[in-house]
Amino acid sequence: MSVALGAAIGVLMLVGCTPEPEPEPEVLTASEAGGAYLDAVCPVNAAWDIADAELEQLRLALARGAVSDTKLADAKPVSDALEEVAAASKIAAGRLDPKSTTWPEDAQAAVDDVRETLQDDREQIGRVMKLPPHKLTGYSWEGAEDTARAAAQAHEALGLPEDADAACAQWAEQQSKPQVKPQSKPSERPEAAG
Repeated sequence: MSVALGAAIGVLMLVGCTPEPEPEPEVLTASEAGGAYLDAVCPVNAAWDIADAELEQLRLALARGAVSDTKLADAKPVSDALEEVAAASKIAAGRLDPKSTTWPEDAQAAVDDVRETLQDDREQIGRVMKLPPHKLTGYSWEGAEDTARAAAQAHEALGLPEDADAACAQWAEQQSKPQVKPQSKPSERPEAAG
């Protein structure tokens, strides 16, 4: 084999081994950004609603003496619901990540703050899930004010309703409607000359 042929094969092998470049972040228009934000956070809000309901059920069961105040297994429904919140928070934080999505400039800081609260909540959930029922029902969530403030700022920056429940209700309604794609027109052929 000639030296030139060997060098050419070596170059081709190197070219074939280069990793694919990271995909460019999706750039959102102002009108797309609100929907993308709600796509990310509304499932988290829904998971929190379920966790809150399970926590209230545990409180009632404790008050009636129907469960042990120290037995971790009695808090399993709440722990399971919190695991769902943590999973939804992880997905949402990924969707809000500036590496995957470029948000409108005036909303980026607010979206980053929401993303940070989602990550903080996931870490806190890991600790809270291990609490016995009596401590779990009396737990005061750390950073709740920061989360509410970040969400309010994101809603304002993205032109969303101030009330997160109302915004997510509108989002859910839109998600339940069938998506109608515009029909394409049959191709128009030019008249044959003749």
